[in-house]
Amino acid sequence: MPATVTTSPNLEPSLLGKIWGFLKISPITTLIIYCVLSVMFKENFPFSNFPMYSNPSPERMYYALADGDGKILPVATLTGITSPKIGKIYRKIADEQSRNIKVSPSKFTPEQVQAIGLQILKQLRHEAENKKQTLPAKLQIIKTYISYKDGQIVETSNTFATE
Repeated sequence: MPATVTTSPNLEPSLLGKIWGFLKISPITTLIIYCVLSVMFKENFPFSNFPMYSNPSPERMYYALADGDGKILPVATLTGITSPKIGKIYRKIADEQSRNIKVSPSKFTPEQVQAIGLQILKQLRHEAENKKQTLPAKLQIIKTYISYKDGQIVETSNTFATE
């Protein structure tokens, strides 16, 4: 008796099966998993919460190193520390002191800010020495605020640390 072969009327995989087969080998799967996990962990645009982009400040500040007469110095060339890094150093020291004395850095007295500035200047001198650079005898750190008021860009500078 000859063998009979039975065939299923639907030998081709279903559309859902094709999609699943594609997703198993596709890099898109990784993206989908990443998106699902990001939403589950409450991450936002675009899958991470960066407060600097979600709520920008209307004003920006930057720091500059100057000599005793106020002439701006090339801090990165002289010390290897960039102007933004000066701000990060300040915030780090201020946050540490804030935790110790239970006072917000925004409520520091001018004397407390000056003391932090002197620590930063000491660090800048040390870094300049390591790079075999000479800094002027007197230094100051100038903090400049940039804001947009009445249709114009306004810069307001003040010295917050002086040797």
